[in-house]
Amino acid sequence: MNKTWMMGLATAFGLSATMVAADIAALGSTARGGTSQIGRSLAAAISETGVMQMRPQELANTADYIPLVNAGEIEFGIANIVQTTYAVTGTGMSEGRPNPNLQMVATLMPFRNAYVVRKDSDIQSVADLKGKRVPVFADGALGDYVSKGYFANAGMTLDDAEGVAVPNFPRMWSSFGEGSTDVTIVVVGAAQSREFDASFGIRYLSFEDSPEALERMREWLPQTYLQELPAGAVPGMDAPTTVNVFDYVLFANADVSEEMVYNATKAIWDKEADLLAGGPFWNGFAKENMGKDVGVTYHPGAIKFYKEMGVWQD
Repeated sequence: MNKTWMMGLATAFGLSATMVAADIAALGSTARGGTSQIGRSLAAAISETGVMQMRPQELANTADYIPLVNAGEIEFGIANIVQTTYAVTGTGMSEGRPNPNLQMVATLMPFRNAYVVRKDSDIQSVADLKGKRVPVFADGALGDYVSKGYFANAGMTLDDAEGVAVPNFPRMWSSFGEGSTDVTIVVVGAAQSREFDASFGIRYLSFEDSPEALERMREWLPQTYLQELPAGAVPGMDAPTTVNVFDYVLFANADVSEEMVYNATKAIWDKEADLLAGGPFWNGFAKENMGKDVGVTYHPGAIKFYKEMGVWQD
C-alpha cells in the first residue's frame, strides 16, 4: 500500500501519520515468569515514545526465540547474560548451536539470586548442603547450570548432595514448600521468597566471595558476579549476605538497521523512570550502565547512541 496514501488516510481519520509510519519490531520473550514481565514493560515503554512500536512475541522458553532472533525472524530478544553468552558462543546450554548474529543493545537490570533454607534449618552455608536434599534439573537446563555454579562456589558438585529431580522452577518451589527439599533457588526479594518467609520463615545462604570461588562459579555461569547485601535488605536476610548476580540484557539481530536499534536504545534511556516504576524486577536498572561490557559485541546503533551520551567505553 502506498505510504503517502496511508499517511493521508490517517490524517483524514484524525490519527498520527507519524505513528502509522513508525517502525514495528518484535521482541522475543516468554509467556510466563519474570522474563515475560520484563518484556512486556520494556515493549510498552519503547512503544510509548512513538518512535517505534515494539510487540512482545512470547514463546515457551528463551531457547525457542533466541534462534529466531539469530535468523532475523524476530528483531529483538531478552534473556539473562548467562544464556545469551552461551547462545552466541554455541557452548554450555547451547552446545553445538551457535547464534553468531546476536548483538547487544542494552544491559538492563541485575538479577540477584541465591539459595534459601527454612529459618530453623541447621544448614548455615552452601557447604552444609553435603548429603542434604537438593533440587536438581535436567542436564543443560538453566536451573542445572545455576545449581552447579552454586555448588562450585563451595568447591563441591551436585554429587555431594541427595538430588531431588524437579522439571522446572515452579515445581522446585513447590517441593521446598512441601518440605521434600531442604533448599531452593530464589530471586532475591521476589514474591516467591516473600511468601516462603511469611509462611514459615527463611534464611539466605551466603556465597564465598573469594576470586577463586567466583571463578569456579563462572565455569557454569559466565559473566556472573557477587554482591554483598546488608542485613534486612529483604525478608529472610538477617545478616550481611553475599548473593549471586547476573544481568538481564536486550539483544538484536546484527542485520537490524542501525536507526532502529538507535531508536530503541534511546527510548529505553528516556524511559528510565517509567521502567523503574514498572515493578520490582527493574530494581537496579540505571541508564548509565546500559552500555556495560558483558563480553558480547554491541550493535553499531547502540554504540552510536552511547557515544552521543558520553557513556561508551572503548
